[in-house]
Amino acid sequence: METIPPANPVFTKEMEEAAINALRNEHYILGESVDKFEEEFAKYIGTKYAASVSSGTNALHLALLAAGLNAGEEVVTVATSYIATSNSILHANGTPTFCDINDEYLIDINQIPGKISKKTRGIMPVDLYGHPADMDEINEIAEKNNLFVIEDCAQSHGAVYRGKKTGSLSLMGCFSFYSTKNMTVCGDGGMVTTDDEKLAEKIKLLRNHGQHPKDVHTVLGYTARLNTVNAAIGRVQLKYLPKWIEERRQIAKKYYKLLDDVEEITLPPGDSDIKKPSYHLFEIKTEKRDELLKYLRDNKIICLIHYPTPIPYQPLYKKMFGFKEGMFPKSEEFAVQSMDLPMFPGLKDEQIKYISEKVHKFFSR
Repeated sequence: METIPPANPVFTKEMEEAAINALRNEHYILGESVDKFEEEFAKYIGTKYAASVSSGTNALHLALLAAGLNAGEEVVTVATSYIATSNSILHANGTPTFCDINDEYLIDINQIPGKISKKTRGIMPVDLYGHPADMDEINEIAEKNNLFVIEDCAQSHGAVYRGKKTGSLSLMGCFSFYSTKNMTVCGDGGMVTTDDEKLAEKIKLLRNHGQHPKDVHTVLGYTARLNTVNAAIGRVQLKYLPKWIEERRQIAKKYYKLLDDVEEITLPPGDSDIKKPSYHLFEIKTEKRDELLKYLRDNKIICLIHYPTPIPYQPLYKKMFGFKEGMFPKSEEFAVQSMDLPMFPGLKDEQIKYISEKVHKFFSR
């Protein structure tokens, strides 16, 4: 058996030709492919507008600014995510307030009301690993408290909640096209989706030095544009995204079937009447995580850990806010027990079977 990687980003001849065509025939910055990518992505998600930016982090940052977050105001988010989630709040001069996770590895909605203060302006849930957050309840809490909701969809391209795709469930949705995501632009890139035309235009203003028209700068802006060549590649990837998401779901079903009898591991939440994950990662939990990780790697199965340290326990956040271990117990447990099995379109049945056999063998030793 050849080594099985954790992910396998796709780059085809069609994508190469799209990139070369953009380089030869379009403006390198804000070329025609950028506009078309935005239109096509908005249509896929089910929103009226989409604004591309240079990364998922910038998508969150500029969305917060567009929503009107002021210096010192608070945004409620979750302790288990990539640090970009809460860093974006800091970039916007806000203050993150953290909730612990629930049994689905997502923000615990029961903790949100207790985190709301007079300074709270918004809520930023995360669709971790492609699993939609409990958006109905979150939106209800936000409405009662006059808060905005910005959905961190960096890992949930193609996930569905009550028949609607993530990114269409709140004021704005923020996506990443980093190389390992469900779709990529073969480099950094991001997108903000919304039904609010003024917010979309504000994002486009902020990403381009706050200028409109050219050389007239009305707000403090940034260099946060998506390169035309990346947009051209993204357009091709988007065409195949539905097929790739279905492949991920089928792989997940096979994992569930083959690993359901392993009592020592906890499998991720699956499909329900309300949620249909897009399985960016297939995250499992076990008390013997580190030993299993090493065993699988020794057998040419490369698995990763996402994320080994809850955000509040990162040195930066301990220094800034004084967070201490014990404050987010479920996130702590998840950090030491979770790992992801290989998950990507093209993962073969024999590879899935081999991975499952090795997991069984480890626990039966």
